[in-house]
Amino acid sequence: MRLKDKIVLVTGGGSGLGREMGLLFAREGAKVGVNDVRPESAQNVATEITRAGGVAKPFVADVSSSVAVQKMFVEFLAAFGTIDVLVNNAGIGRTRDGTGETELLGTVDLTDDDWHRMVATHLDATFYCTREALKVMIPKASGHIINQGSIAGTAGLPFVSNYCAAKAGIIGFTKSVALEVAKHGVVVNAIAPGFIETPMTALMSAEAREWVINNTPVGRLGEPSDIAAAALYLASAEAKFMIGQVISPNGGWTTA
Repeated sequence: MRLKDKIVLVTGGGSGLGREMGLLFAREGAKVGVNDVRPESAQNVATEITRAGGVAKPFVADVSSSVAVQKMFVEFLAAFGTIDVLVNNAGIGRTRDGTGETELLGTVDLTDDDWHRMVATHLDATFYCTREALKVMIPKASGHIINQGSIAGTAGLPFVSNYCAAKAGIIGFTKSVALEVAKHGVVVNAIAPGFIETPMTALMSAEAREWVINNTPVGRLGEPSDIAAAALYLASAEAKFMIGQVISPNGGWTTA
């Protein structure tokens, strides 16, 4: 087992990529904290892991709030005693509540709230959780932090400038923090997925989905397991010489 007895926290772990990573990490021997803003989602995944023979606990918090993150880490450390791996995965694909397909907004149509909510949920949350994790990892001279970027932050996408900016910010943050803490034995990297079959991409219109498939050389969306496998590598001892890198499982998108 590549993560035997390691203590892991996955934010946004109640569905999609976060759920897949939590399940895989548990199968590899980790004890998993499942964070989500939705209590039932966090509990469901923690229960799923437990029923499969793993160890997991739910932690409900809105990680875009500094106060909520601090409280969550107090509870997490009380439950597990330490943290070995942090996966900053929490995110949103849209900023306006409702049902149906994702609404694509040009930059001129974005409100202040559209901008700030997107940046807070992705970039602020990554900072808040990383800061708390480093308070534990630096003194013990070990730890892995994996930040969820996106091809939106490396190549850019039209009509989601707030999302692209947030993801690009995460990548820049990753590179900086990685250089800062490498001497302390803490390994920090990012994943920049292409389009993956998740509840977020399920909201794409038929036209948008066709555009994505046509621009992905493998001709399909990826699976959550593709991203979980990359995360497992970055969380393991095998990645000890990977510092500030961005792994991008994207089906060839960058060459399209």
